Amino acid sequence: MNVGLSLVLCLPVLFKLLKSSSFEEITPEWLANFSVSSYYPMQNLLADEDFRFLSRQPGFDPSLYRKLRRERMMIFQQYLSRLIRDFNRLHTTARVLVGNGMEDRSDLLSRLISLKLRFMFAVLCTQFSYFGCYVGLKTLRVQSAISYLETMAKEVSTVSPVLGAFSSGYAINEGF
Repeated sequence: MNVGLSLVLCLPVLFKLLKSSSFEEITPEWLANFSVSSYYPMQNLLADEDFRFLSRQPGFDPSLYRKLRRERMMIFQQYLSRLIRDFNRLHTTARVLVGNGMEDRSDLLSRLISLKLRFMFAVLCTQFSYFGCYVGLKTLRVQSAISYLETMAKEVSTVSPVLGAFSSGYAINEGF
């Protein structure tokens, strides 16, 4: 029963993970503005320290605590959806660039497949962690999903030097 419930709760995330991006979604503006560092705030969005600080304030109202937590949970899910979409866009970019390249890059294609599978697993673990956090457990693990996004960005930069250098916090240079 628990496995079935878990799968049902993860279906929306699974659909997002399995949805491919079309190359038309990947614009020069998106590439120019993409930055892995925009996802770093996810790691502390549901940090216990903020809620402990709030509870120590004069006039603390538990309803305010619940409201803040509920809003942050929704924001976290929005971040996670964007993270998945951006990973899928980068994955599509890498596949198209490798497919249109003149040299054999089957080694890169196998790395891209492996990276996609590891990212999917990390996102599912993050989603299970989110459910645990939702029911009161205090741990929320998102770091591995962010690190796989960072790795994907680096892989894209190896395929096309025109896209510029990726790493944690670097945006893509214009000129795609």
